[in-house]
Amino acid sequence: MDAGRTAEQAARQAAGLDPVLLVPQFPGPAALLDAGGHAVLANEAAAALLAALSENRLPALAAAIAAALQDGQMRQDRADLVGARGGTALQITLIPTAGKLLLLGRDGTLERNLIQALMQSRQLFKDLVSCSTDFAWETKADGRFGFVSPRGALGYTARELEGSSARDIVAPHSAETPVPAILPFEAQTPQEATEIFLQRKDGTVGCFEVSCLPVRDPQGAWLGVRGVARDVTEARERVDALRRAHKQLNKLANTDGLTGLLNRRAFLTELDKRLGRHLRNKLRGTLIYFDLDNFKKVNDVRGHQVGDEVLKHVAEAARRLMRGVDLASRIGGDEFLLWLEETDRNSAESISLRLHEIGRELDRQFGVEGFPLGLSVGAVFSRLDQLETTESLIARADEAMYAAKKGGKGRSHIAPLPDAEDGVPT
Repeated sequence: MDAGRTAEQAARQAAGLDPVLLVPQFPGPAALLDAGGHAVLANEAAAALLAALSENRLPALAAAIAAALQDGQMRQDRADLVGARGGTALQITLIPTAGKLLLLGRDGTLERNLIQALMQSRQLFKDLVSCSTDFAWETKADGRFGFVSPRGALGYTARELEGSSARDIVAPHSAETPVPAILPFEAQTPQEATEIFLQRKDGTVGCFEVSCLPVRDPQGAWLGVRGVARDVTEARERVDALRRAHKQLNKLANTDGLTGLLNRRAFLTELDKRLGRHLRNKLRGTLIYFDLDNFKKVNDVRGHQVGDEVLKHVAEAARRLMRGVDLASRIGGDEFLLWLEETDRNSAESISLRLHEIGRELDRQFGVEGFPLGLSVGAVFSRLDQLETTESLIARADEAMYAAKKGGKGRSHIAPLPDAEDGVPT
């Protein structure tokens, strides 16, 4: 039986109900008081309440009893009894009847605790929002802020933002500051850590992570959104800096410091991938191995600084010869490798001729009289009949390059197709 409902019914019916019958049966504290406020009848549940009254620990209730006995008017009051876990909170109804006073109590402890918990929760939320560097917000169905953390946000006060459109603080869309397809401030489904760029009052742009939940009425109609936004600008800048540093380290680990071409290790790693793919797809590739004729004489006569300039000129010229899918490497000293994707003998011959043009340009600019600066070029083709290791392919290209040198410096040697005798198409 619900004690609150019973007390209310008793209060309404007390005038016509014998208190002597009511008090023992009442589920909560109940007592019949005489004109002096002393109990003439009480149930067991009223013992603690009556003890507190006799010890003057409930002065407010004692005053209400005295007033009800004096003017004969029904009153309601409360009594907090000290005890374990916060004690007991009683809602008291005082009903004058036949020169006496009927006291009925209802246990309101749960109700009191719920109210206190709610108040504490509200205060906790208010304190956290006030001291947090993040900001909490709520937008209405029209997209305008209905609430912003008391500290404000983005250099604005809460008063300046409340009532304004949330879209007004979203930074313009660009490659560096993309705008989400669905703004968190207008979301009709929950969002977690959505990245968005917001514009501060001073015009600067910051990166924020926003989490939000839609607000709906009991019928499910969407009323707006509430959420929190965390400024991650500095954290994002640190991550970007680390990414740039990591990228730079990878570049340094994979490239030749002087020319910027792939170093030997990175070239071999990538070439190994290409050979497997070319064999599976029956695609021919060309590997060109070349070095500089009389380069040592340039270093000896004109100095190593000029020698470095020669190597950088070769690297830049090699880049101009290649397509985006091709590879180039300085594998050491004055030796270079070029890998040309999906090429045939005609392409190899064309590249070789252009390399010799580069050699002649180098000789005109950097050569030593009597010792012409040029290139010796060897070219070989990948196998289509079986998988070949990178070491084997490079060894064949090295042999082709030295075959060119034997024929006289500044020459090319293009090897025959390695698998033509096996009936593989050329």
